[in-house]
Amino acid sequence: MTFQGRLVLLISGLVTLAVALVTILLAWTTHSAIQSRVEADGRSAATLLARSATLAREVPRDVEALLGDRLLSEATLAAHLVAVMEAGKAPIKAVTDRLKAVADGGGPDEIWVTDNRGRAYLHNIPGPDITFGPDARAQPRQAPYYGLLNRAPEKVVTDAATEGGKLMKFAGVAGVDKPRIVQVGADVRRLGDIARKAGVDGVMASLLAGGTVEGAWLLERDGRLAVHATGPSAGPLSERAVEAAKAAAAAGETGLLREGDRLTAFAPVPAVAGQGAGIAVVRLTAEDLSSVVGRHVKIGVLVGLLVLAAGVYGAVRFARSQMAPIERLGEAVAAVEAGRFNPFTLNEAMERNDEMGRLARVFRSMALEASYREETLDAQLLMRTAELETRTEKLAAAEHLIEEEQRAARDVQTNLLPQQLPAGRDSQFFGLLVPGPAVSGDFYDVIELDERHCLLVVAGVSGWGVPAAFLMLLVRGAIREAAARPGMTPAAILAAANDRLCGQSPFDGFATAFVALYDRETGALSHSSAGNRAPCRIRADGSVLTLADAGGPALGVRKGIPYGEAVTRLEQEDTLFLCTEGVLRAVNAQREPFGEERLAAVLHQGRGLSARDRSELLLRAVETHVGSGGQTGDIVCLTVRRLLPASELAPESEAAV
Repeated sequence: MTFQGRLVLLISGLVTLAVALVTILLAWTTHSAIQSRVEADGRSAATLLARSATLAREVPRDVEALLGDRLLSEATLAAHLVAVMEAGKAPIKAVTDRLKAVADGGGPDEIWVTDNRGRAYLHNIPGPDITFGPDARAQPRQAPYYGLLNRAPEKVVTDAATEGGKLMKFAGVAGVDKPRIVQVGADVRRLGDIARKAGVDGVMASLLAGGTVEGAWLLERDGRLAVHATGPSAGPLSERAVEAAKAAAAAGETGLLREGDRLTAFAPVPAVAGQGAGIAVVRLTAEDLSSVVGRHVKIGVLVGLLVLAAGVYGAVRFARSQMAPIERLGEAVAAVEAGRFNPFTLNEAMERNDEMGRLARVFRSMALEASYREETLDAQLLMRTAELETRTEKLAAAEHLIEEEQRAARDVQTNLLPQQLPAGRDSQFFGLLVPGPAVSGDFYDVIELDERHCLLVVAGVSGWGVPAAFLMLLVRGAIREAAARPGMTPAAILAAANDRLCGQSPFDGFATAFVALYDRETGALSHSSAGNRAPCRIRADGSVLTLADAGGPALGVRKGIPYGEAVTRLEQEDTLFLCTEGVLRAVNAQREPFGEERLAAVLHQGRGLSARDRSELLLRAVETHVGSGGQTGDIVCLTVRRLLPASELAPESEAAV
């Protein structure tokens, strides 16, 4: 199949798939939306009916509570009125007439005021006086108010009750001036009218008038029918619906039941004011759900066919318009391969303003440049080869020069080390230098000042190669020159060497050094440091101590700096170990330095060894730590072990030696 045919087939398939997916999605969303709407309408209608049933019980009760509050207010006013009139010495008839005027003017229907024994001697109702007593059977209306004589309680409101053919509600308060009962009552026959107007009949009629609800039922808790209203096509509730309604009431939440094309909704009606709970049931029809979904599916299929036809037609036209420049480019590629490319064959494709036009213009430029590049490629290759050979020769010469410089620096460093260390029965001396890959100029020195005293030196210089070796030469010469002066202490030697380096060094470098004056006979050691780490003292029992850090900064940094000095003493079989930073900075494959802890551990393990053996033990430990290729700088160490002085040896020992 050609590319054009595949393109048409791809576009047609995508359009068909899109139409099918849109139709299915439209039908599914429509069905879900209508179903959700019907369920929501059912729940809302059932909840509305349940709320109406609740209000039918709550509204009269709330109205009665309001009437009770009003009667209490009227009883309080009547109590104050009677107290004021009696305080003014008004006769009983005048007070009675005033109470009748209050009742006739819109006040309570009945007003009863007693004395401190409960006899109602003031009232607006004609007839004999009534005595309030505590017997509820004999006086069901008056007995609840008897406690007002003792102000326990201070006010009383009773529920509405039928009395003399009327629905009456009474409230009373205690007297304000003396113990008495003030009771008022009102005819509340309108409460029944309110209950009927707030009932569920009107709500059921409104639900049926909308056309969606087929029927509405109000059931008792046990499923018995209380009130119902149904349309002409609605039948009675099924037993399944009644059981589902009872289950919804027991769960205390709304429920739904689908039976064929009908949807029944349930909502519990809570108990109010002692009246039992119930269940509100509403049934809706869902016949329009299938018809609406079918209608949307038909519309989707019709629109899909139209879109598919338009898509196939557009795909064919699009494929033809896009394939024309591609065909021209294919012919041009074949011509370039054959070496007979004609740039004018792409004029039609180059006139397009889309990607194909840009591709044709770029391809013609590339094809025109290809021949030129092919002609110049061999010449450039020859030139690059010659340049590469020249650079290789220069690189080899530079490497050879670097090797020569390193060899010269290493020779300088090796030749400046002491060729022979002091020997004797009082002390052992051993120095060790392991140069790094690039010579850094670290060194050690032992200068014999006289038969008893010698100067111990360990130093390290900054930089690498020949400059470091030259700086090492300057440092060694400065220290030896200062040490040759009589009476020079280690601190004075470092100060003099520092002043000379600050004035003579041609390099911007510095050096660290440790200088100690050692008395071989007494073991006394006075020392000073110029930025170098303090040496370690290994006692005869193997414990490792660090000498006091006394001295100053590195040499060659600033002129005229004073250096401090400390004094210690090496006991018999004590060992002094000096080294540069190259030992501590030797790292392994994990970039972990050798460090002070490993150094102390190795020195402790070498208890009782000679100066040479102790130094070689440390060197093996460092080599094991760094592995192959891990050493980056010089490793320099100087070990001095104090032995028993010759003057203290036994004659037989001397003979043995």
